[in-house]
Amino acid sequence: MGLHPVTRNSVSDQVIAQMKENIEQGIWKPEERLPGEMQLCEIFGTSRVTIRNALQKLAGEGLIETRVGDGSYVRRYSLSDAMARINVPGSLTAEESKELLEFRCVMEGPLCELAVLRMTEEDLTRLCQIYDAMAAARQDEEAFAAADVAFHATLASCCGNQILASAYQMICANLSRAMKDIVHRRGSASGLKYHKAILDAAKAHDAKGARDAMEQHMQEMAADLLCHPLTYDTSVTY
Repeated sequence: MGLHPVTRNSVSDQVIAQMKENIEQGIWKPEERLPGEMQLCEIFGTSRVTIRNALQKLAGEGLIETRVGDGSYVRRYSLSDAMARINVPGSLTAEESKELLEFRCVMEGPLCELAVLRMTEEDLTRLCQIYDAMAAARQDEEAFAAADVAFHATLASCCGNQILASAYQMICANLSRAMKDIVHRRGSASGLKYHKAILDAAKAHDAKGARDAMEQHMQEMAADLLCHPLTYDTSVTY
């Protein structure tokens, strides 16, 4: 991306957006030193105050770090930093929602298959209870969304793998926020249909069937919310 002078509407936001894009697209690489403040002022055609505010914002989001007497550098990617940047009050941005959905499209199917392979009768009973709570809350968007998140988090806990369970817990706060919007936009019928299919497969000890139902659920949701399906490799097997 070529940086260019910004217009006077939301100057600071435009500067931040362009700098973020350079970082996210890898034009400014990890550990690379950013242009100095005066050079950025010339590039964007803005004041030094605007540039300093932008740098402070990017540093606060964990995208860059400022080294005293040396300048600002792009930080190396960190999963914990990435999650911390979006684990804040308020609505997710469109890009954050897309990334969360893409994460789920890649993760949920294999996770569901492993969960069904390893779940105990107690796990299955708990999953049935959560589904019943979803069905009872079909007219209550907030309660339905909470039960929906609990269903997926419970599947993660059934895998018997602390890393997978912890990884899923990392997204739960963000998933809870996103789920309220998903339920508001899509209603409860589709969620109930696919969660029942997953539950029925679990009762039949059909791990592959559960995975297929989950992946269909994710792809239908992606196609609906993003207006196109997400493509990814589903070759992971257990």
